[in-house]
Amino acid sequence: MKKSILQRLSLLFTDGVAMVLSLVLAVYFLNLVRPGSQEYIDFNRLGLAKLLGLSILCIFWQLEFYTKRRPIWEEIKLLYTTIFIFALLHFIITFLLSHHIVKLVNVVFWFFLLIIIPILRTITKKILLHMNLWQRSLFIVGTGRNARATYQLLTSGNNSLLGYQLLGFIDLSLSADSSERMIEQIPVYSYDYLINLVNRKDIEVIFALEMNDLIANVAKIDQLQTQFTFVSVVPDVVGLPLYGATIDHFFGSNEVVLRLKNNLSRRINRIIKRTTDVLLAALGIVLFAPLFLLLALLIKRSNRHVFFKHRRLGRDGKYFNCIKFQTMYDNSQEILEHLLATDDSVRQEWYKDFKLKNDPRVTKVGKFLRKTSLDEIPQLFNVLAGDMSIVGPRPIIEAEVTKYANDFYYYKLVRPGITGLWQISGRNDVDYVNRVRLDVWYVKNWSLWYDFVIILKTIIVVLTRKGAY
Repeated sequence: MKKSILQRLSLLFTDGVAMVLSLVLAVYFLNLVRPGSQEYIDFNRLGLAKLLGLSILCIFWQLEFYTKRRPIWEEIKLLYTTIFIFALLHFIITFLLSHHIVKLVNVVFWFFLLIIIPILRTITKKILLHMNLWQRSLFIVGTGRNARATYQLLTSGNNSLLGYQLLGFIDLSLSADSSERMIEQIPVYSYDYLINLVNRKDIEVIFALEMNDLIANVAKIDQLQTQFTFVSVVPDVVGLPLYGATIDHFFGSNEVVLRLKNNLSRRINRIIKRTTDVLLAALGIVLFAPLFLLLALLIKRSNRHVFFKHRRLGRDGKYFNCIKFQTMYDNSQEILEHLLATDDSVRQEWYKDFKLKNDPRVTKVGKFLRKTSLDEIPQLFNVLAGDMSIVGPRPIIEAEVTKYANDFYYYKLVRPGITGLWQISGRNDVDYVNRVRLDVWYVKNWSLWYDFVIILKTIIVVLTRKGAY
């Protein structure tokens, strides 16, 4: 319990530091850019900001920011939502009562807070992990596919920051306290072993049974809730569009209705997505204009054509010309045909993913453009024209439709994107089956927040050049 209290206090202290640091930086920044405003900018005039900052900490506590383990992007989303509500309240009050300089301080304060608070929380968690103070003991009830998938999900990638330390899987069919059996180098125990644990309120238990087994063991969930503070269920419902789904409860009944949402079926969401696409594309074209000119001059040195237009399938299965910077030699088609006719290994690689890792058709400048994904910048014009989106499934050619099979239905529902889940999940290192799975997941679970996350992660992937060729 001491460890649990230390975890909560550490995050609470971190959030408090983020509040103070944001306020100090806001005052310093305004005094720096507005030297004549010092008479208005001092901490005595910012009492409302201090009060709201303290109130946020109380709300964070109520929202279980210091106890519940959430995936990093879901935590940031909830953080931002809470901060936005308080910031809006702050702006309304200060707009009516405060000097315009104080209003500026408040705007800068909330801006800094949005940046600083997730960074400091992440750093704090990593420090606590390094000191073995953030780990939370975990048992997963189940030994099947769902249980193994849950283990991989909670301990891989960014989710490792959740701090789960799996002590064992629970096999409900075992009668003894433990067995010699291992899964993923993790021991397997019986249910009796789990319920015999006493004074371990810090342990979390996750039920990850197959659906039929889960229904048959609901009583065990009720039993464990009386013994452990944290009990969760990972239902075996792979493929359902659960993001944004809501649960309706009926008074006096155990039955619930899970209401699924196809977010992109709502007209307002499509308008928001399209508006965001147009604004970002227009801004990108303006910002990248000098780079456009420079790259065009470099490409012209080895090719007659600066741009390459390729026929791709878009929304509703309609064809459009996808624009890219030319990265191949002008006679690339002849080179490919010769390779496919003479080299078995090249032919197998091509028909597997329609790509070649060491492609002899690519120019030296083209290799650089592909490695940095700069060859795709002209697709901003496709976005303005309405053929593409900033974020969406990867645009495909007709020959790839058979690889999508029935999932091609979901592909046709949206515009293909310059970037997407495929690009941030390893790009060319992702096999085609998982590429299709990622595209379908995106369409089923779209949200503007996820688009923002994908754009941010795309920048990181491009800078690290992971999986590009």
